[in-house]
Amino acid sequence: MDNKCKAFWRVWFALFVLVVFPRILAAQTPEFPPHAEIPICPGNDTAVDHEIHTYEGFTFCYRDSYELSEWVAYELTREELAAVVGRSNNFAADPSISTGSALPDDYYRSGFDRGHLAPAADMRFSQNAMNESFYMSNMSPQTPSLNRGVWKYLEEAVRLAVWKYDRVLVVSGPVLDRYDFPVIGYSTAVSVPEYYYKVLTALITDTEGNRGLHMIGFIIPNGKPQGVYIDYALTVDEVEARTGLDFFSAFPDDIEDAAECSFNIEYW
Repeated sequence: MDNKCKAFWRVWFALFVLVVFPRILAAQTPEFPPHAEIPICPGNDTAVDHEIHTYEGFTFCYRDSYELSEWVAYELTREELAAVVGRSNNFAADPSISTGSALPDDYYRSGFDRGHLAPAADMRFSQNAMNESFYMSNMSPQTPSLNRGVWKYLEEAVRLAVWKYDRVLVVSGPVLDRYDFPVIGYSTAVSVPEYYYKVLTALITDTEGNRGLHMIGFIIPNGKPQGVYIDYALTVDEVEARTGLDFFSAFPDDIEDAAECSFNIEYW
């Protein structure tokens, strides 16, 4: 090979490394598709027992047969966490639920907290979003030990992850795997689930500089959970098996499948 050919291939290789290859990597690393946080559930938005609504800060699927939301989903960004409005504490029935939601008094003297699925602290970017987070469709009966302990620390860990990764997709809810839960309530029969789940996904750059989609799931008992939140970590695949929901299906199948079958606790 003469010197001109060698020079040509050197220039071509440099262009590939500096221009073409980074674009290929960028194409293989998915950004968040629109509404990627919304799970697929066995029902749909026309079924009475799967009533889906979207508010300013989150989307949810309300199950009339349980008087609970099966899932609450949202994307949380660093910009949203930087804005702060006051906590409203104005618990109220959700006027959007066609069959009528649970009422605040249904939890009175029940021994259970009105546990937020989308935390009020995640909705502080807007007074309207804050107020909507106190609708009873966003509440679920949690033991004080769960709500004020491991669940609270998991919520704080999510916000720390948002500060690190700029944005995180969050889905939370009760594990509704049967119909014979104990109930509380005066006006409505609110089911008391045995477990709660949370699944998260973020675009994370690892120690070798590779940026990719990473996911993690948690299932925590609604009792007196011991240890710390990371003790309850598991794959998103395992949460899907327990809940019957399909999380983060908006991502390409190969990327979604790879991310859902493993997790790295060091990222969370």
